[in-house]
Amino acid sequence: MRDSTRIIANTIASYARLCVLALVGILATPIILHVLGPVDFGIFSVIAGSLAFLMFINGALTTGAQRHIAYSLGENNQRDVIKWFTVSLIVHIALGIVVAVIALGSCHWVLYKFLNLPPGRLAAAVWIYRMVAIAMVSNIIATPFQAFMMAQESIVVLSLISILSAITTIVGALVLRFLPGDSLLWYSSIYCLSQLVLFLGPISYALFRYRECRNLSREGMRWHNLLELLSFSGWNFFGALAAVIRSQGPALLLNIFIGPSANAAYGLAIQANGFSSEISWGVLRATTSPIVKRYALGDQKGMASLSNLANKYAFLILWVAIAPVLFEIGFCLRLWLRHVPAYTASFVVLLLIALLIDQLTSGFGASLQATGRIALYQIVVGAMNCIVVPAGYILLRLGMPADSILWAGIGGAMLAGLCRLWFARTAARISVTDWLRHVLLPSAISLFASTMVILLIRGMIQDGAIRFGIILLVNTTVVATCLWEFGIAPDHRAKLIALKNQLYRRISGIMRLSES
Repeated sequence: MRDSTRIIANTIASYARLCVLALVGILATPIILHVLGPVDFGIFSVIAGSLAFLMFINGALTTGAQRHIAYSLGENNQRDVIKWFTVSLIVHIALGIVVAVIALGSCHWVLYKFLNLPPGRLAAAVWIYRMVAIAMVSNIIATPFQAFMMAQESIVVLSLISILSAITTIVGALVLRFLPGDSLLWYSSIYCLSQLVLFLGPISYALFRYRECRNLSREGMRWHNLLELLSFSGWNFFGALAAVIRSQGPALLLNIFIGPSANAAYGLAIQANGFSSEISWGVLRATTSPIVKRYALGDQKGMASLSNLANKYAFLILWVAIAPVLFEIGFCLRLWLRHVPAYTASFVVLLLIALLIDQLTSGFGASLQATGRIALYQIVVGAMNCIVVPAGYILLRLGMPADSILWAGIGGAMLAGLCRLWFARTAARISVTDWLRHVLLPSAISLFASTMVILLIRGMIQDGAIRFGIILLVNTTVVATCLWEFGIAPDHRAKLIALKNQLYRRISGIMRLSES
């Protein structure tokens, strides 16, 4: 019961964070785009994307560190908890130094030889590159503390830190137009300041709250422990690199074939995709550590059940949020931006469709990490996600439209999902039949029913805010109804009804006492 309560609290905190981040993005992005202009906005997006390729190692190490710490917590082995945090901290500090050397050393080649940037903005681009590189190195060093808090399920605090960073961004966006000099340089400085909050926040809290982060272990400094973490994380490199290639590969191809104007549209689409991925990540963030801990305790059935719940709720919650956007993309972009760059609508829609496909099997990632049998899984699934780059290059080379590269991304997402399902069956012993019954069937029913209703509404009501609001309300109602009828087991439904009745009785009792 306590575990369930913590999962619910962490999920609520994640969505509170999401609401703030989405609000900040909705308010700040059009201001920034208006002040910078599409070209400067595209320059910042493509520079940040080019440096993001260096972050795939950090992502792999984060997953490995969180898995080892959560596994030790599941076994209630405090000695191993301290050991793996120490190992993770040493590795990340070393990685931060390596990334700083590589990033700063390759600055001239990336900006002058590789990217397609306007000659008049190259001097500013050098400073932007350096500031973004410093922000990324800071993020790497803070990662062990974030991973430790994730393993401890301290998601409420992490959410508050992210909210503070978002507030820094919106305040910076509001004052950006009043700052003298180059607005692009000022925006880069604001970005670094928001990242500084994400750097100092987790470190300060973890050092204050957890003695394991203050008392480092000599055992964690031994080579065999370092090699064990690197060996486990080494296979995660493929998955982390594939995720970066799938996200930033199209940006580089668009820059080469079309130019910064297309990068502006893709940068906006990536922001919208980022907001949306946080919706499903709220469920996955809250269930990752519990899944690993169930495996550590030998609860195979509980691990499989929680993985399927994560798949189902990640998909349905995401569909509730993005279905109105997919069907009303023109209205949403007009409402969000003053001037919508070309390709933005198609980029947003295609990225969201690929993200939606991912959620049907996303919950299996934690289960496979828990088993430790990830080598072939990361290679195969990573390869499927990377299809977007070679396929996109061929399509653009043949003169196909810019959005054709993201159709290749959808195909890669489908193949990756099938592979993830196969590995979940073979490595984690999760039943495909259970996935079909408990994830795919209720998701498909909800998707079909809400799509039919939305199409009916679109045929009856004129485009505008009223139609968007009705679609949002009706879609939520239809999905909730389908989930209640087809997606919740009878015993769980009975428990929810009992909980609702209990809450009703308590509220009624409090009201009677207040009246008397």
